[in-house]
Amino acid sequence: MEFKDLVLARRSIRQYTDRPVTADELMYIMNAAINAPSACNMQSWHFYVVSDPKVKEGFKEFCADWISTAPIVVVICTAGEEIVSRFGEKAKKFIIQDTALAMENMLLAAADIGFGGCIIGAYDDDKCRALLDIPAEYSPVALMPIGEPAVVPSARSRKPISEVVTYIGNSFNI
Repeated sequence: MEFKDLVLARRSIRQYTDRPVTADELMYIMNAAINAPSACNMQSWHFYVVSDPKVKEGFKEFCADWISTAPIVVVICTAGEEIVSRFGEKAKKFIIQDTALAMENMLLAAADIGFGGCIIGAYDDDKCRALLDIPAEYSPVALMPIGEPAVVPSARSRKPISEVVTYIGNSFNI
């Protein structure tokens, strides 16, 4: 699929078929994640890929029930000690930006091969940390179920560009 079509076709998926994600497909998605831009190339992220059905069921205790129906759930964590020690507290925004870029790459890579996903930020961090035994140096920032869409929702309306973009200068004649 052409990139311009892929960006417009990608949707947040919340219903999945039973089709598993193969090792090659997973590596394609995770390779896209680790090749996302990151501040000073410090790659301040860590990913937990969960396919164990019992562990996925555990997500229901602190997240949406439907999350466990996806073949995999990726827990995206920050791993920012190195960048914070180099740049101080202001680097915390870089860490979030790094993980956001990696997540977008994952969603686009998944869509490119016929899968879908959804970024979930509404969950209990402490329960997630306990379920996966996540060490203190990592902080969960999002959960991302990934799988073949059972239902692809239609596109939702977007605000017009004129509402969300301010042009400084007049070189575009818009």
